[in-house]
Amino acid sequence: MVTDLKVQKATREEALRVAELSSEVAKEGTIREFKPEDVMELLSSEQYYVVVAKLSGEVVGYAMSTYSWGKLHILDVAVEKRRRRMGIGKTLIQHLIHHALEKSIPEAYCEVKARNIPALNLFTRLGFRFKIFSTLVAGGFYGLYLSIPESLRGFKRPVAEEF
Repeated sequence: MVTDLKVQKATREEALRVAELSSEVAKEGTIREFKPEDVMELLSSEQYYVVVAKLSGEVVGYAMSTYSWGKLHILDVAVEKRRRRMGIGKTLIQHLIHHALEKSIPEAYCEVKARNIPALNLFTRLGFRFKIFSTLVAGGFYGLYLSIPESLRGFKRPVAEEF
């Protein structure tokens, strides 16, 4: 885990960098690519919550979420390839979970492509449980769910963050 990591709500000034990261990670086939104008639209909507992870002031990752059926729906988590396996993705997800708790949202869920083993491992280590498997997407995907009050046992609030 890196010590100078800061997670905060994304700003309009960071939209271009978020789009660049989405483009980089989308080439791996695990997430969708967002154009800068798409990110700007998400940041302008109260239906979405987008956060960035910064190291020394540089955006190195982001997470996007929305609210569906009274639950937090984690849409994407992306970390710059050279910064992976440092705990950044974990910290981003923990931030989203704490945000949901503050909004009294009882459950979080996400869909992860079946071939994205690192993401499946990360979400299950954080307490997410498999609920569904679908073949609607090539290669299939898993639906994972987390009961938020249960998940906070043992979670530390991510440090140096702003809501």
